[in-house]
Amino acid sequence: MYSSGPEDCMDRNKTASSQAAWALLTEGVTKARVEAHRLNHLVSRAMKLIEASEHKDHFYEEAGDIIMAVPTRLQSIETALDRTSLALSKMGEDFLESRLSLSDKTMVDEAVSSAFGGNAVRHSESVQRLAARYMAKRNQDEE
Repeated sequence: MYSSGPEDCMDRNKTASSQAAWALLTEGVTKARVEAHRLNHLVSRAMKLIEASEHKDHFYEEAGDIIMAVPTRLQSIETALDRTSLALSKMGEDFLESRLSLSDKTMVDEAVSSAFGGNAVRHSESVQRLAARYMAKRNQDEE
């Protein structure tokens, strides 16, 4: 029942495009999150240097608004990245689940649950969805 018509080709192109778009989005957010972490580290170091300096008062007189604003702005960026990461992880769960084998899904579930005390109910729901898809496919193949 394999179709190689234009509709099939368009579906594959659409799937490939959505996979590429999702990968680019997650890569962009991940890289931005790493850079925000590095920037946070640099800001922390700069703040320690300022606080330890004998010229601390002069720094605050000349650039106090900058010294106070940068950590706040950085926190705002990190919050936006965390929010976007969470949205992508929720959107991407079904996408990735459909691409992985049962053994890969089990490996991920076990790693996550042992590392973060994962939710057994969620795992059970995932297994039930997979079993339902298998049975639907099997019934369809028998027809």
